[in-house]
Amino acid sequence: MLLVYDGTTEAQAALERCTQLSLALSAHVDVVAVVDLATANAKCGGLLSDLAFKGMEEFARRTLDTAVGQLADHGVPAYGFVKFGRPVDVVSGHVTTFGPEIVVIGHRRRKGLSRWWGERPVHLDLAERLRGTTIVTVVASQA
Repeated sequence: MLLVYDGTTEAQAALERCTQLSLALSAHVDVVAVVDLATANAKCGGLLSDLAFKGMEEFARRTLDTAVGQLADHGVPAYGFVKFGRPVDVVSGHVTTFGPEIVVIGHRRRKGLSRWWGERPVHLDLAERLRGTTIVTVVASQA
């Protein structure tokens, strides 16, 4: 099983769901934290500094350690990976290399005009690329 984790509320909900699934299926979990440098660089006009890069990598490692630790606290064997690239490319590559049958990913519902602007949700691109892989998309509960 593969969990895509970035520390957001949606990713935390996906972590909870992944924990339940892995316990029910007696499956180990690969946790991937993606550092998307291309998008970050584009958003800052191509001026991403070394300091910003280091900060993004350190944040990814901390959030990854948190997720792996929470899974371990529940008795789930988990392995963490920090990877660099676009999330859809990184996840697709991990699935091709390691062959998990289930990918768990968090999703934030967009409202208003933001539904029409911005990038397409990652889980839709993954569904097209990863035929035969179950993709569990988790939305955080509205409180």
